[in-house]
Order: sequence, then structure tokens, then C-alpha cells
Amino acid sequence: MNKGTLISATATANASRNSATHRFGILAALCLLMVACNHVATPQLTQEQSLARPRRDVVVAITNVTLIDVASGAHQIAMTVLMKADRISGVGRAIPVPPEAVRVDGTGKFLIPGLWDMHAHHQATGRESLGLFLANGVVGTRDMGSDVNFILLLRDRINSGELLGPEIVAAGPILDDAPPDWPFRRRVTNAQDARQAVRDLKRLGVDFIKVHDHTPREAYFAIADEAPKLGLPFAGHVPVSVTIEEAARSGIKSIEHLANFRVFRDCSGNEPYSAVRCRPLFDRLAARGVWETPTITFSHLIPDLFTGKPLPHAEYASDSLLEVTRKNAEASNLDEQELSFFRTNSQTSLVAIHDLLTTGSRFLVGCDGLVPGFCLHDELEAMTTAGLSPLQAIQTATINPAKFLGREKTQGTIEVGKRADLVLLEADPLTDIRNTRRIVIVIVRGQLFLRPDINRIIAAHRRALRTRE
Repeated sequence: MNKGTLISATATANASRNSATHRFGILAALCLLMVACNHVATPQLTQEQSLARPRRDVVVAITNVTLIDVASGAHQIAMTVLMKADRISGVGRAIPVPPEAVRVDGTGKFLIPGLWDMHAHHQATGRESLGLFLANGVVGTRDMGSDVNFILLLRDRINSGELLGPEIVAAGPILDDAPPDWPFRRRVTNAQDARQAVRDLKRLGVDFIKVHDHTPREAYFAIADEAPKLGLPFAGHVPVSVTIEEAARSGIKSIEHLANFRVFRDCSGNEPYSAVRCRPLFDRLAARGVWETPTITFSHLIPDLFTGKPLPHAEYASDSLLEVTRKNAEASNLDEQELSFFRTNSQTSLVAIHDLLTTGSRFLVGCDGLVPGFCLHDELEAMTTAGLSPLQAIQTATINPAKFLGREKTQGTIEVGKRADLVLLEADPLTDIRNTRRIVIVIVRGQLFLRPDINRIIAAHRRALRTRE
């Protein structure tokens, strides 16, 4: 965190008081600050200290388990699932189990695919927090903005097995023309800048391009033209100078935070949400295949976080995340009218999400810089408050990310040949979404984490323990 960032955020907040449009700018500024914590020292356990490396040369068999088919919602009872290396090698009721296999008794338990957080900020939460993702069953993330050298090195070290952590799909820096002291960005002011930035990021190896509120209109449409030519999708915020309709037509793959409520406010004429007025836009968003990552929990928390209330699961937060949250509260300077704006629209968004779902939009689950792992289960629960069934909520973290990333053949469901990313639960998540928190075992790329391993990981991140050490 640097002083200039705080000053610019305070100025943005103060300038917003008389305009609903500018209030969207507050949300953008605060979300940006939430990913600025790499500038604060974080003397915590290293990733190597936090996690013990399991063996990968063994066969693992989960027997007599109820397998949840996340595509259909079917319960497949008394199943055996075999894993070898990082792949599922067998699924069935009467398949033989090799004598050398490590057996896990799944009696009375439920098996789901590993979960994905599709809006993460690893440079904010810190490398030392990777274990919290795994301990909560999160096997993959989509990083929505970090310095390119930081995130690509972290991604590649995980992929090579040097570090244990969730798989990362990375954008690198956000492309926009935000104030120069805002972190994790590459400045683009025109079409030429934008095209060159896309080419440079492609050369460096990013997985997609991230746009934001302050991406200039000319630059945005240049990105929309250049990125697909190079095989890169683009996603993020809808720039303030671009309409939701234009963003959909331009090929944006996912819209984050419901475009700071614009997805339902603009079509309602900036009045309280009108389902009738918004239905044509919602139909077109679905027809164009635009995904939504609503980050419900983060949006609902803004009034609390920025009036000094504690971060959920703060006992597991990194020092840097707590510090940046505290500074956000100091810098935001939101008055009661602005806080009411966020509260009202966050609540209204639940209705809009249900209507988007009804008209065919597809959803992804994402946290946006909250305490890793734990926040994903909060968001899954929040999805059900917006009208998604427990199955639909689980799909936002399993099969939907696989479809979004074009990985249906290798991830997202429990089938032979797919990657061995699994979570064993004590209770049925289809009867109560809160049961996704009741984790017995996590399997990440074939590596087995038993409950004692998970407990050790979580304990290593508890703030009281870190303070004593």
C-alpha cells in the first residue's frame, strides 16, 4: 500500500457524494485498494513451511462413497473412485482395488469435484496464504489482477510442483488509465497502447486480459479486437464509457461484480430495479454467452468493511490483508447516503441475479480479495440466497469454471481420465450448501490431504499461533 493510492481513493470517495454514477467509482476504487496489500510486509509462515508435500506415486481408492454428479445432481451411491498420479483412473460400484492402494472409507460421505475461486487476487492475499485455498477445497483460481512477474512466477511454480497451491489462471496487470499510483496495472490511453499491451502480455504468457472501469473507450475496443486474434479472452469490469450492451457485443467473456450494479441499474434507468425493463438486456447477455461473477459477499460487506467492522475470518487473514482493509476504511470516507446506496443495491442484486439465471445467464463463484478459501464457502451460501439451488451454487465452482475455461474434458466432474481434484464431505451439500464446509479430505492433482493435514494448515495460519511463534 502506498500513500498515493490512499489519497486517490479518498479523492474519489469525496467526489462521489452527489452522483450515483460516481458511487460506482467508489466501489471500483475500493476494490482496487483491496489488491494493494503486496506493499505491506507480511512476515508469516512460508508456503514450504505451511504444507507438507504428499507422495504422488501411490494409488488412492475412495470406497463406498456417494458421488455427487454436479452436471445432473444425481447421487451415485456405493461408488469406488480410483486415482493414480494426478488422474482419476476408475469410477464404479464393483471395480477392483489394487492391493497396494491407499484406501479411504467413504461410507456415509459425499464426494464432489474440487472447487474454483474465479475472482482471486493472489498478490493481495499473499503467497503465504496458498494453503488456505487447499485446506478449504479450492483447487484452482482465476487471478484478476497482479503484477505480471509475481503472478506468472507463482503460477508456474505451482504448475511445476515446486509450490503446493491451487492452479492459477492469470491475467497479469489490469489494462486501464487509472491514476498512476493504483497498483497492479499497465497504463493504456489509446488503441495503440492497448494493442501493444495485449501483444506484450501474450508474449509473457498470461491466460487472459483484464479490463476495468478506467479502461478508455478507444482502448477497450482495441483490446476487444486484438485479444481474440492472439487467442486471449478478455474479462473484467465494464468501463464507465462503455455500455453493458456494447460490452456484450464486443465479446467480453465475463462481467465482474455485475459491473458495479450497472447490469441491472442501467437497464432500469438508474431507478430501482425493473425486471420488465431489464429482461431484453438479460436475454441478450445470455444469448451472447456472457458469464457473471457477482462477488455477492464482497458487495454486501462493503458498508461493514469500510466503517471499520472486522473482516470475516479475520483470524486467518494475512497481516497485509488486514492492514489494507483498515486503510480502506480510513480512505473511503463514505457518508450514510453512500453506505445506504451500497446496502440497497447489494440487496437488490439478489433479485437481479435470480432473474439473470432464469433468462439463461451462467454464473461463476468468486471472492475478490477476502480471506482465501473460507470466503468461497461464504459466496456459495450467498449464491443460494440469490435463488440458486445448492446444485446450481456448486456448479458455479466446479463444472461452470471448467466450461468457462474450455476444460470440460479434463476438469469439473468426477469421471475417468479427468484430473484428480476432489473434496470428500461429511454431509450432503445438495441438501444444505453449508455442508461444503464440512471437509474430510481434499485431493489436489492426486495429492491427498487428510483432515489432520488440513487442520495443521489452518492452524499455521491462525493469527494467535503466528503471533506466539
